[in-house]
Amino acid sequence: MRKKLQEKFSIKTWSEKSRFIASSLIFLAIAAILLTWFLEYRYFINNFERVWNFVFTTPFVFLFNAFLIWLIMVALWGLLGRPVLTTAIMMVAIFIISYIHIMKFNSRGYPLLPEDFQLASEVSSLSKFVNIWGIVRLIIAIIISCALLAYFSKKCGEKFHLKYHFDRDDVFWKKHLLVQRVAILAISVTVFMTSTVFVRHNEGLRYEDIFLGTHFTAWNQNRNYDDNGFVLGFLYNFQKLRVDAPKGYGEEQIANIKAKYNIIAKSENQKRKSPKDEDVSVVIILNESFYDPSVEFQGLKFSDYYQHEGGDVLPNLHAIQKTVPSGLMYSLDYGGGTANIEFEAFTSLTNFWLSTVPYTALVPKAGEIPSIARTLKEAGHSTTAIHPYNGGMYKRNISLNNEGFDNFITEIEMENTEHEGSSEYINDKSAYEETLKTLRETDEAQVVGLITMQNHTPYNKGTYEEDNFKLTNEDVDEDMRNQIETYYQTLNISDRYLGEFIEGVKQLDKKVVVLFYGDHSAGLFDKTDKSEDKKVRDLSRVTPYFIYANYDAGLKATQNLPTTTPNCMVNTLLNRLNWQKPSYYYLVDEVCKTQPILTQTYLDGLDFEMTETLNEYKLLTYDILAGQKYWTKN
Repeated sequence: MRKKLQEKFSIKTWSEKSRFIASSLIFLAIAAILLTWFLEYRYFINNFERVWNFVFTTPFVFLFNAFLIWLIMVALWGLLGRPVLTTAIMMVAIFIISYIHIMKFNSRGYPLLPEDFQLASEVSSLSKFVNIWGIVRLIIAIIISCALLAYFSKKCGEKFHLKYHFDRDDVFWKKHLLVQRVAILAISVTVFMTSTVFVRHNEGLRYEDIFLGTHFTAWNQNRNYDDNGFVLGFLYNFQKLRVDAPKGYGEEQIANIKAKYNIIAKSENQKRKSPKDEDVSVVIILNESFYDPSVEFQGLKFSDYYQHEGGDVLPNLHAIQKTVPSGLMYSLDYGGGTANIEFEAFTSLTNFWLSTVPYTALVPKAGEIPSIARTLKEAGHSTTAIHPYNGGMYKRNISLNNEGFDNFITEIEMENTEHEGSSEYINDKSAYEETLKTLRETDEAQVVGLITMQNHTPYNKGTYEEDNFKLTNEDVDEDMRNQIETYYQTLNISDRYLGEFIEGVKQLDKKVVVLFYGDHSAGLFDKTDKSEDKKVRDLSRVTPYFIYANYDAGLKATQNLPTTTPNCMVNTLLNRLNWQKPSYYYLVDEVCKTQPILTQTYLDGLDFEMTETLNEYKLLTYDILAGQKYWTKN
């Protein structure tokens, strides 16, 4: 009997054990490649051509994704000791994850992110992406696939050395190769963590070229997944950006700062009106790439560097500016960086010391953060953000919610989706109509944040039927001339719709105040942007902003608004309305008095003193976005 048992189970030599381990690892490697291909196929919504292009255009990136899947499977095999079962579990996981991704992408237009799982328990963000028949098909596919794997294991497991037989006289850890499997588990986890540091601990920049041709784009997760594969795209969004704590940061320091400004707020708010009593809706408009070619700043005129025919590009803006408080915003960027500007405008915090993209690197994982939306929501306002484009861009779907916007209307939900000429973007007319529609839907006070898209690059010749503003410069090459003329045309159309929007606001039966600003100029003006004279370069970085009210809010055209960076604009609005505000806005008050323009571009080469107020602001910004959130806890 003893002999028969030994023949049946065989006492393993080291060679036989090694064969089992090697066969299992090879089997898992083949399975990982196939499962990675299937995951990409599902990511591209069952588009074989796109998968083919991804695999053979960037083979090393594809194989690295497969390598990471293999490491996960090896770690799981280390726990289970059964390679076929490990493959079945990984396959089921990929079926489920890819199904949720497809449902979400079809519904929202952007891929599955780690934040979707983090938010699932709070807002059921994943359940909205599924349907009953889809689940039935998913279950059938899982059952069939698992049955095929079971059949393979039964028929071929022995042949390919994927089953391990043991001597029944062996102790437990020998019977199950526990020492080897634990070692494999530890090694695979270590290799996985080490080999993904480059993507999980990214710098949070707008663009990053890191490894094996990977090209990460912080503001566009669709492109990240398209270019780098599902696994790397998912991991890129998985890790919170590590930001070093400023010197002096701690609970006591934040408590002292808050106590200081609580005292100021208590005193000053007694002199101000409550937003609850005012019953005024607030509309904040970021108009994409809205720039004034007739701008004057620091004694210089932009028109001295770029001249054109056709008259005033922005007649409606200039007419509005004659009747309301207006000023210049010094943009954080030139030709881009919209989300950073939007972040500062809505939150009144600063990106000055972070130098990242807060919407993608910090805000999604920061939870609730202060903003004008949250401030007025606590005063009874309803909150809506509108963006006539993909809501997943810059992770706005998550970041705006964390800022306090309860509703988010994107191109998918908009009723008005008109395009201008051959432009790929929804025009400002539709964006403003959606805003007016939102304001008309309820009598209650609202906060509406609109981020437009019409003026976004590219500026291809022929986009519009007319080009009414011809450059007269002889020192601009033809390609750049064509782009600038198209840009001026879109600005002129945008200006017309701005005038129509203000007329629409005038007709509303509710009190509305509008804060309007351009986020940055187009990146077309080399003569100013590349000048050796800093003041000339600054000309490309100032955009118009104004405050308009359709009721008597005490706003006068003679009340010129300060030239400032976006972090100060909402605070300026609250001050002009004489509204009560939370204590952190009083800290922003002091910042904006002492350093109204807080951006590296402007301060480059200038004397910059790190005052006590600025240090308090730095500690506050870090605490809310990357620290322990002592400010909001206390």
